[in-house]
Amino acid sequence: MVWADLAFVVTALVYLAASAAFGIYLVGGPRAQSTLFATTAPFLLGLGACMHAAHIGVTSFALRVCPVESVHFSMSVLAVFVAATYLFVRRRFQLNALGAVVAPFALTFLLASRFAFSRLGETANPVRRVLLPFHIAANVLGIALFTLAFAAAVTYLFQERQLKRKEFGGLFRRLPPLEALDRAEHQLLLAGFPLLTLGILTGTVWARGIELGDSASIARAIFGYASWALFAAVLLARAAAGWRGRRAAYGIVAGYSFTLVVILIYLLRPAVT
Repeated sequence: MVWADLAFVVTALVYLAASAAFGIYLVGGPRAQSTLFATTAPFLLGLGACMHAAHIGVTSFALRVCPVESVHFSMSVLAVFVAATYLFVRRRFQLNALGAVVAPFALTFLLASRFAFSRLGETANPVRRVLLPFHIAANVLGIALFTLAFAAAVTYLFQERQLKRKEFGGLFRRLPPLEALDRAEHQLLLAGFPLLTLGILTGTVWARGIELGDSASIARAIFGYASWALFAAVLLARAAAGWRGRRAAYGIVAGYSFTLVVILIYLLRPAVT
C-alpha cells in the first residue's frame, strides 16, 4: 500500500497546485504571468488526472477491488473523467476559466474516495452483476459531463451579471464569451443525457429497495428522476421553444443540484444490492 499512499499524496498535491494556478490565472496580473499560468494550470490538471488514474489502478490492484463495484471508488473515477473531459473540450469552447472549478472538484472527490471508502454489497443475481458495470459507468460518465455543463451554466450567470453591472475588470476578460458558454452547456448536456437515461434504466434492477420502503432508495429514485426530468425539460424547451441563455442555465443548475443530492445519499448510505 506504500505506492498507493504515495500516489494519493502526490496526486492531491498536483491537483492543489492546479487549483492554485487556475485561481491565479483568474485573478490576473502582468500579461506574461497570466500567459504562464494559462499554460501551466491545464498541464498540472492533466498531470493530476494521469496520476489519479494510476492511483486508482494501484489501489484497485492492492485491495483487489474493481472500481465499478465501489460507490466511493466511482467518485474517484468520476473526478478523472471530469478533468479529462474538461481538458478535451476547453479549447473548443474557450473554457480556460472553468478549470478553477474542475481542479478543486477533482481534488475534493479524490479526498472523498480516500476517506469515505465503502464497497457495494455482493450480489448473487447474475443479471445485476452483468448490469452493474454499465450502470455505474453510464452514471459516472453522465455526471462528468453534467458537472462541466453545470460549471458552464454558473459561469454564464456570473458573466451575464457582470455585463449588466458593466464590470469589465480582469476577471471579466478571462471568462469565456456568453455564446461559447451557452453552446458548451447545450452540447455537454446533450452528450450526458443519454448516459443518464441508460443509468436510470439499468438501475431499475435495484428497485427492490423502493418496494421494501427503504428511505435511502426512495430518496435516490425521487431525486434521480427529478434531475432526469429537469435536464429533459431544458433540452426539450431549447429545441421546441428556443430556450437559451439564462433560462437554460437555471434549468441546468437546478437539475445538477438534484444530482448532487443523489451523490450525497450514496456517500452517506452506500447502496447494498
